[in-house]
Amino acid sequence: MDYKEFLPPRALRKFDAICLHNEYLHENKALQQQILDCMADMMTEAREYWSKLHATTIDAVITEDRKAQAKKRGKARDNKYAPFREYFKNLQQQRFNEYYKQGQKMSANSFVTWFLAYNQTDIEIPYRQSNLKSKLIQLAQANNREFIKAFEC
Repeated sequence: MDYKEFLPPRALRKFDAICLHNEYLHENKALQQQILDCMADMMTEAREYWSKLHATTIDAVITEDRKAQAKKRGKARDNKYAPFREYFKNLQQQRFNEYYKQGQKMSANSFVTWFLAYNQTDIEIPYRQSNLKSKLIQLAQANNREFIKAFEC
């Protein structure tokens, strides 16, 4: 076994110095071999441990960076949708108040159906066409819950 692959040169020099100054080690080649084998095994285990630790640390850093980037993208997307949500909420609140004054309740589905059928505005709806209605219903339901809480207080 070539110990130069496993042990750093400085460690080998220290071991040689110990062997030169210790009579028993200097004369006992079998003990020297056992010590070198033990040192090589310890270095191999230590390198594996540090390699795993390094990989785990790098994975944790990458995961945290991805989370931070996802939060940034989420905030940017939220800023993109905010003007429409505010417009939609104001319009829904006007319709909600009209229905409330008449003693009726306006459902989120009926408002979305009305909005898509009759509301022709210049404001762009930021949702994809494939899930437009379901996203608008979700938004309208959240707004309705907020309106009802305001009237209950």
